[in-house]
Amino acid sequence: MDLTSWIRGEREPGGDEEKRWFGAPVEAPFEGHWLFKPRRVVELALSKERQDRGDRPDVLVRGEDWAEKISYELARLIGLPAATTELAQTTRRSDATLATGSMSRDVRPKHWQLSPGAALLDEVDPEFDARSCRGHTLDAIRNALLGARGPVNSVFDTWTGFDVFAGYLVFDAWIANTDRHAHNWAVLQSPDVGTVHLAHSFDHGSALGSGDGDDRRARTLAGGVERWCLRGCASSFEVPRATTLVSLAQQSLEIASPAAREHWMNQISQVEQSACDDIVARIPNLSESTRRFVIDVLSINRRRLLDAT
Repeated sequence: MDLTSWIRGEREPGGDEEKRWFGAPVEAPFEGHWLFKPRRVVELALSKERQDRGDRPDVLVRGEDWAEKISYELARLIGLPAATTELAQTTRRSDATLATGSMSRDVRPKHWQLSPGAALLDEVDPEFDARSCRGHTLDAIRNALLGARGPVNSVFDTWTGFDVFAGYLVFDAWIANTDRHAHNWAVLQSPDVGTVHLAHSFDHGSALGSGDGDDRRARTLAGGVERWCLRGCASSFEVPRATTLVSLAQQSLEIASPAAREHWMNQISQVEQSACDDIVARIPNLSESTRRFVIDVLSINRRRLLDAT
């Protein structure tokens, strides 16, 4: 999607200058309020030897945009509520160059109030610390979601919020998303009747090894992707350091309802690898090694999830 003619809104608090909200013009194929996030390009630090030689810094092109889009399509594949995401570009006002990235639809219905998980946990635990993840535990999250229902405008509207949140953690383990910190999940409150609902899953840009760069993903592919998958730990939660994403997902299912446990594992077990391959194949401008890496990650992590339950 080209956002050049869209209505530029406010910058996302805490984000960089290019991470901002856009409103769709009347003629756009998508309605609503969308957050544009540019693909990040990072200059890597040089060794002193290379600095002395006068070498130019190497550049790492991160892949948050394609990770967001692939993750959204995979969420659709298993029926998991997730923020609608498209690949996007816009022209920078500062220098008229092109910014490439992704755009995600606002998960808030109009006039609804969004509260991040960190705000909920802070209310019930004075020792909670979002930066260190202290207090970001499954038990604390389950308690914080007491009374909350599943995402509004979804088939999970009558589920408990935690039963759906357990599905988010299963999804994270599948896509190798280590970034489900306390600001990367939220609840929404109706302005009319005051009911509270878990928000759709959002912000999957760190999934699928998107920050490693093409060269590193190619090396991982050559050396075996399973070892890389095993290093996917639940670093955004207060858990023992070696707790894997798969283990965290398993623990969440153990304290969710039996119906939720059966549902999410059935959804994972019924995924056909060819459907994942098709999703990855439709993403433009990916190197062949990155495509193969992503496909292997999804296959390996799916097997690990099924073996763990």
